[in-house]
Amino acid sequence: MKKTVLFCPSKVWGGIEKNVLLRARFLGERGFEVYVILLNDYFADRFAGLKNVSVAEVPSRGGDLNLSVLIRYVRLLRKIGPDVIFAALKKDWWLVSLAGRLAGVPRIILYLGISRNINTIKYRFIFGFLKAKVLVNSDSLKKELLGQTTFFDDNNLFRVYNGFVLSDPDGARLDLKTLFGLPDNANIIGCAGRFSPQKGFDLLPDILAHLPETAHVVHVGRGEFEQQIRDDIGTRVESSRIHFLGYQDDMSLFFRSIDVFLLCSRNEGMANVLNEALSYGKPVVSTKVPGSDELLNGGKYGILTEIEDTESMAEGLQSIISGRSTFDSSLLRDWIVTQFSLGKMLRETEKVFFGN
Repeated sequence: MKKTVLFCPSKVWGGIEKNVLLRARFLGERGFEVYVILLNDYFADRFAGLKNVSVAEVPSRGGDLNLSVLIRYVRLLRKIGPDVIFAALKKDWWLVSLAGRLAGVPRIILYLGISRNINTIKYRFIFGFLKAKVLVNSDSLKKELLGQTTFFDDNNLFRVYNGFVLSDPDGARLDLKTLFGLPDNANIIGCAGRFSPQKGFDLLPDILAHLPETAHVVHVGRGEFEQQIRDDIGTRVESSRIHFLGYQDDMSLFFRSIDVFLLCSRNEGMANVLNEALSYGKPVVSTKVPGSDELLNGGKYGILTEIEDTESMAEGLQSIISGRSTFDSSLLRDWIVTQFSLGKMLRETEKVFFGN
């Protein structure tokens, strides 16, 4: 039985962590022996009961020069003897790659989900001497890396789109108008993601300033910058039209309950929440962050705007709200099934990992 070790020592549960869970479940069900490396007391319960999947918890992830973490990883990998290891987070690349090479692991795969500068001596060592390979989630990111350095070619840089299961758009939903005391004619704009400057939620008041009073934003998520961003939003008169749901276990309730979805990010790889909105047949407005142009097929399946262009984002939202721009929900869902299905992601992952 072939073995793989997935490194995901994270304190945050987001899109990357969800994809590790999906890959672990699939590979285990396919008959591979899967080990997932997590931090102590973080998310082990989410992997419990998965077929052929074991969890190993570590006290810390360390830094580039953390000898104790390196030794721990080398011992762990020598004990397991995997055919391939996968590091889901960039901050783990160095130690995981070095440990993998010292432990004699044949194949090292590193995941990059967002544009980063990796044209430095450290990364030359990782890709040149340690022979690590990279998996990205969009063609735009792959093209950027190919142009940024001489490290990569088609033999060590792979693109696998994030995959999604098509959800039922007609199930249970939230009564957001009653929950937040909104008028019956309110138009509900959904936003989702962690509170971070990268996500652009600080721009919401400026966007709403260009929209009629009936437009309201409902946000789902949490994050380390939550208080700061919410405090800044609270100083604006438009804050009365911005509502926060916090963390939601069942995102299907949220997506079914909104009229239109907005991605106002300053940077992304391939935004999972945008895929999810389309999978529910929801019309979307997105900034032209990496991956969005591919996901929306150049604007065929949603409205694209420039980054931080709050007026254009508002115009796109109003165009959808008013009915001037329409997107057939069945076509949006068919697009996800064809190009971004979970099955396709998992089959391509298996091929990258094991060459099957």
